[in-house]
Amino acid sequence: MSFPHVSEQSPRAAKVLIAEDSIVIGNLLRFNLERAGLDATLAANGQEAIHLLQQEHFDILLTDYEMPILNGEQICDMLRNELHNHDMHIVMCSAKTLELDTDLMRQKYGIERLLQKPFSMTELVSVVRSLVSGRTDLLEIVV
Repeated sequence: MSFPHVSEQSPRAAKVLIAEDSIVIGNLLRFNLERAGLDATLAANGQEAIHLLQQEHFDILLTDYEMPILNGEQICDMLRNELHNHDMHIVMCSAKTLELDTDLMRQKYGIERLLQKPFSMTELVSVVRSLVSGRTDLLEIVV
């Protein structure tokens, strides 16, 4: 019996780090992203997110804006300016997106999308799919 050769270039699932302090919302996000074929990891606060970002490579950061210890903006600042990671896609989620200076956040941190809470899981998967489309090193995302 022979097995097909699997090269190091085989497509992999996109890795998403979810920074969300609500365990219920975080688990819902993780469940739906995993169901779409993504590799999702949950951080319960900003400090835990930074620790994970120092340890692992992620393709996308999905972060809540308001969290204890470090908020979403502080995570983005540390990601870009201390960890010098300018390649990761960032999606910020908040119930208060209308109060945020979205232009400044896009310019300063490279945040690509701001999602107004509540949002549908279909919208979330669509946003993530758009961020990684065309990447031949990643598996296709299903809806």
